[in-house]
Amino acid sequence: MKQRLKRREFARRIGLGTLSVAALGACSGEEKPGKDELTQTDQDLFQEALAENRLMPRDLVRQMLDQKVNLYMQRSHHCAQSSFMALSEQFALDGEQVFRALTPLPGIAERGETCGAVTGPLMAMGLIYGRGIQQMENWGLYQSSLLPAGRFCDRFEQEFGTTLCHKVQEGKFGRCYRLTDPGELQDFQNDGATELCSEVVRSAVNMAAETILDDTTLS
Repeated sequence: MKQRLKRREFARRIGLGTLSVAALGACSGEEKPGKDELTQTDQDLFQEALAENRLMPRDLVRQMLDQKVNLYMQRSHHCAQSSFMALSEQFALDGEQVFRALTPLPGIAERGETCGAVTGPLMAMGLIYGRGIQQMENWGLYQSSLLPAGRFCDRFEQEFGTTLCHKVQEGKFGRCYRLTDPGELQDFQNDGATELCSEVVRSAVNMAAETILDDTTLS
């Protein structure tokens, strides 16, 4: 019960919009040692969150995720971090270091490559399905992680026709932008980047959540 109360307090503070980067994944007040896979406590929290989400109507889960995405996109203007944050909170994942690592990855350093709305959810799924350092030789675990990740990517590609940032921009804006150019970046923002990209992030986050919730291999 002690862990449950702490996780709910974490969720409450996010709902109030007071989340700091350092609070991501801070389900306990103590610093956690480095680890190469989910600790038992992390696994318990994820399993509890998974069970809770499965008991809720899917429309409610979607609404909760949409609200998180809207909040985080308004705060960060960052598709990779916002998509990861929404899923990590919804499924009680410990992701502070992942959040930080995602900083340069929207469009892979804004070069128009893989969309951050793909990268962020894949990072969240990696925390759920991935192998740690001590499991580096576990080829089967690596292979099995590709199945849900592939299902998510397939759904994203079916929805948007691509997983590439430039191509997603063309579909949403009617053109693509060279985001490494300050002038084009300003045009991108003026043309409604946060609002239109939030639509993509909401869709991607819900695709990833449904992939996780529908996975019968997760007990």
